[in-house]
This record gives sequence, structure tokens and C-alpha cells, in this order.
Amino acid sequence: MSKENKYESINFEESPTYPEYNIYPPIWDFDNERAWQLYRRAKKEQWDEDNIDWRRVKEWMSGLDRKQRLAIAYWYGLLSNFDHATPVFAYAVVKSFEHHLDTAVRGILTTITWDENRHNLVCGLAIKNAMEGFPLNFKPQDDLEKKAMLNVQWVWWNGSRYWKAYLDAYKKYALDVLFTSFMMGEAAATTVFTSMGKNAKNEEFSKIFKNTAVDETRHYAFTHLIMTQNAPNMNEDRKKLVTKQIRAGFVFLSLITYKPPKEFWKLPPWFLEVHQRMEDLARDAGFYIPTEKEKEEAWKDAVLRVGASLKRYGIKLPDMPELGISGEEVKDISEDDFIPVF
Repeated sequence: MSKENKYESINFEESPTYPEYNIYPPIWDFDNERAWQLYRRAKKEQWDEDNIDWRRVKEWMSGLDRKQRLAIAYWYGLLSNFDHATPVFAYAVVKSFEHHLDTAVRGILTTITWDENRHNLVCGLAIKNAMEGFPLNFKPQDDLEKKAMLNVQWVWWNGSRYWKAYLDAYKKYALDVLFTSFMMGEAAATTVFTSMGKNAKNEEFSKIFKNTAVDETRHYAFTHLIMTQNAPNMNEDRKKLVTKQIRAGFVFLSLITYKPPKEFWKLPPWFLEVHQRMEDLARDAGFYIPTEKEKEEAWKDAVLRVGASLKRYGIKLPDMPELGISGEEVKDISEDDFIPVF
């Protein structure tokens, strides 16, 4: 049948039938007051990366030695793997319209997309002022510099594996499971960035981390909103999936907020040794990075916060042996299971 012929039988005397999973028809609802409050809060809390005085950052960097500047660029290179999330949420916005989620929820997702774009730009600007061109257009001067460069590049390669799994996840999982999957990571990020904002010696970095902590706190509030509004209607299979995804979120995000578990990550054999060396160099430069113990405490705090919320709805916490926390054992987390974002 030609394109023209298939429309010949249209009856304009009746309302049209719309295709499934389509952004049309436009639908608005204004009843989800908790979501509207969060949307309004998101608009009020926006900040501009151009208001950071990057000239002062550059001046501060000029007083550091090459290895210290490289260490800061390295840290932001790793962070960018998780803050490269603009497309993640842009895709979520499309899906939220196709599924006709609450108007305020769709609005919140657009603000998170904007947040993630800003976070990603901050990573790029920090690298530009610390060690421009790192890591793709960078010429290492010794073995440590080469391994640091390769560390970041291989982390990015792991990110490319995650991106494919994320796209496929929308074909397999309900949106409420998808959006609650990164709850644990957001809770941990809130604690880590708050600590970095309080302890940063450079005033501009302090502003960045404080502002980022505000964003991450709001992102956590979004995941909590979605969970509390949908968990009462989840069956046992979906509850088990949330448990599994929270474990996947810990595995994925621990690389930057703690240390990488063996699950999922495919990294060079020297990764951890070089990673710890670069973090120490950054700390020596006055760039505050929480110690491993502080990171561990941040994750334990996140587990307690999230666990208290999940328990109300009969959703079990996953086993966290790295933190000494017992829970539901989650077996066989595969590459396809990774749908959390930062």
C-alpha cells in the first residue's frame, strides 16, 4: 500500500488514534505536587560554569609542577566518564515523552540534562587549565604519565560499553526501575562533593564542588521521588531488579567515588597503583580528594540512607562486602545490567 493510499480510509468525524510510544498527543498534568516542587527547585538552583573565575584557576595551576597539574587533569578525566551524561538524560527525556510521564517529571529530566551538560563542561575546562589536550592529545614524558593517560582512556572505553547497555535497557526495563537504578550513586556523590566543597583550598574549586553537591542532592531527591511513588506498585521481580541495579550502580560509580570492584571494569593491570599515585599527587598540590577511608564512609552513609528508604517498601539492599555490609546476594552482574548514571 502506498503512503497516500493508507490514509484514504481516515474518518475525520472521529478522534484520531495515536501510535504507541509517541511524543504525541501533547499531554499536561499539574497534580504531582512533589514533582512540581522539585522542578521549581531545580530552576532556582541553576548555576553557570562561566561564573567560575577560570583565570584564577589558571593562575593557581601555574604555581604547580607538571605532575601535580597532570594529576588534577587525570582526576577530572576520570570524573568526565560519569559526567558525560548529557546524552543519557537527553535520551531519558525523549522516552519520558514517549511514555507520557507526568509533566513535572519530564520537566525535572530536562533540568538534569542541563545539569549534566554543565558538569561535563566543568570537567573539560578544568582539564584545559591543568593540562590542555589530556588525554587524547597528550605526549607523556615518562612511564607514569603514559600509564595515567592510558588509565583514563581505558576508563572511557569502559564507558562506551555502558552506553550500549544503557540504550538497550529501555527495551527491557520499566522506566521507574531505570530511574531508581542510580539512587545509591547519587547519595554517595552528594556526600563526596559536599566534602570536597568544604575542604578545597582553591576558592574556585570550592564553588564548583559546592554547586555540584547541590545538583547531586537534587538528583538524589528525584530518584527518591520516583521510587516512593512507584515502589508500592512493584511486584517481587521488579523489586529484585532494583536490588540488582543498586549493586550495579555501586560497581560502576565506585571507580571515582571509592575504588573499582572487579565486576564490570576491564582495566590495565597497573590501574589501581597509578590511580592512587595520581590522587596523592593531586592532594599534595592542594586539590582535595577524600581519602579511601573517607570515601568508604561516604558509601556507608549512602547505603544507610538508601536502605532506610528501600526497607519501607520491601526492597532489599544488595550485599556490599567491600563495605562490610550484608544484604541480598546479587550474582552474575553482566555488562547488560549497567544502567546507572551519575
